[in-house]
Amino acid sequence: MEAKTIGKFIAVLRKANGMTQKDLAEKLNVSDKAVSRWERDESLPDLTLIPVIAELFGVTTDELLRGERNPAGEPAGAARPAPSPARTEKQIARILSDGRTKLLTRSMLSVGLSLAGLLGAMVMNFGFNRAYVGFFVGCLFYVAAILCEAVFCILAQAGTDGEDFQGEALNEFRRFLLRTAKAVVGLAVVLLGATVPLIAIPYDTYQGILGVTWLAYGLMFGLLAAVLWGVLTIVLSRTAEKRGFYHISEAEAARRTNLWKARGKTLGVTALVMALTLVGQLMFNENASAEQLVQGTVFTDFESFQTYMATEPDPSDEVWDEESTVGPVESDVTVRVPGYEESVAEEEEGDTEVEDVLEEIEGPDGTTLEYEWRNTDVWLVSTSGEGDRWTVRVLTEEDFAKADSIQNVVNIIWNIAYAMELAAGLLWYRHELKKRKLS
Repeated sequence: MEAKTIGKFIAVLRKANGMTQKDLAEKLNVSDKAVSRWERDESLPDLTLIPVIAELFGVTTDELLRGERNPAGEPAGAARPAPSPARTEKQIARILSDGRTKLLTRSMLSVGLSLAGLLGAMVMNFGFNRAYVGFFVGCLFYVAAILCEAVFCILAQAGTDGEDFQGEALNEFRRFLLRTAKAVVGLAVVLLGATVPLIAIPYDTYQGILGVTWLAYGLMFGLLAAVLWGVLTIVLSRTAEKRGFYHISEAEAARRTNLWKARGKTLGVTALVMALTLVGQLMFNENASAEQLVQGTVFTDFESFQTYMATEPDPSDEVWDEESTVGPVESDVTVRVPGYEESVAEEEEGDTEVEDVLEEIEGPDGTTLEYEWRNTDVWLVSTSGEGDRWTVRVLTEEDFAKADSIQNVVNIIWNIAYAMELAAGLLWYRHELKKRKLS
C-alpha cells in the first residue's frame, strides 16, 4: 500500500483542481522547483504555508498534515468547492504581506551595495590618493545596487500576477513597491552625486581630495542629485498612473494637486535661491586668488625690495613643506620661484658655487631694474603705478597659506547659507501646508 505523505497529497489536490506546479507556486509566492520537491517528498512546505495550502484546496490543516482526507469526508481525488471569498481575500492578503517582507529584505542588499560604493570611493581617495579611481569604484557599486533593486521589484511584481490578485490590496502593494524602489534607487543616485567631486575637484588623476573639501562639495552635488531624482520620480509616478499600474482616489488626487501647489510655490523658490547661491560660490572660487585675498608685503622703494629679495629665509620659519595641504599647493594661483629649481639642481650635482639668480622688474620711470632672488619664501612679485606711486608687491608662502584659509572660511560660509536657505524653505513649506489644511 502506498504511503500517504503531504507531498503526494498536495500533488493529488493540485491535479484535481486543474493546476500546474507553476500555477501553485505563483499563488504561494514560491518557486515551481520548491513545489516539485514537495511532491517528490524531498522537502516539506514551510509551516507558515500549511494553512495557506489548506485554504487554497479547501481541506483542513489536519488532513493536509496526515496526507489524506478524514474518513467521513470525500475521496482524496475529488475536487472540492472553491474557497469562500473571505478565505480568498485572507489568503491573498497573506501572500501580499509576504511579498512586502521579501522586497524589504532584498532591498537591504541594494542599500548595502550603495553604502559599499561610498566606502570604496573613500578608501581609494584617502588611502591611495586616487580620487578618479575611487569615483569609478563607487559607480560600479551604485549601478549594481540599482540593477539589483530593479530585479527585486520585477520578482515582487511577478508574484502578484494572476486573476486572484486585484482590487485595493493589489493597488496598495504596487504603490508600496514603487515607493520602495524610489527610496532605494534614490539613495544610490544621491551617493553618486556626492561622489562626483572626486572627478570634479582634483588637480590630476594622481591626487585625492581633502575630507573637508569632499564634504562641502559632496553635500552640494548630493543635494543637486536629490532634486533631480525628485523631479524624475514625479514623472515616473505620473507615468505609472496613466498606464494603470496603480490608481488613486479622487479625494487623494485633489489633495495631491493642492499639495503640489504648495511645493511648487515654496520649494521652487527655495531651489532657485540656492541655485543662485551656488552660482555665486562657483564664481568666487573661480576668480578668487591669493592676490585678491591677501595684501602681502608692499615696497615703495627699490632698495628695500632688493635687500628683502636677496635675503635667504631661516629654514626654521617654513610654513609649508612638500607634505602640507595648505599654501601655494591649494591656492588658485601657483607661482614657481624663477631660477630656484635650477639652483637646487646645480647644488645636488655637487657644485659648491651657485650662480646668482637675477630677475628683472620695471622701475618707476620705466627702466629695467635687476635684483637677486634668494628669498625662497617669495612666490609672487608684481609692480604697479609710476613715479611716486610706484610700488612692488610681494606674496610669500605664508601669504598663500592665509589666502587658502580665507577661501576655506568663505566656502564654509557659503555652505551655512545653503543650510539656512533650505531651513527657511522647509519652514515656509510647513506654513503653506497648515494654511491649506494639508498637515
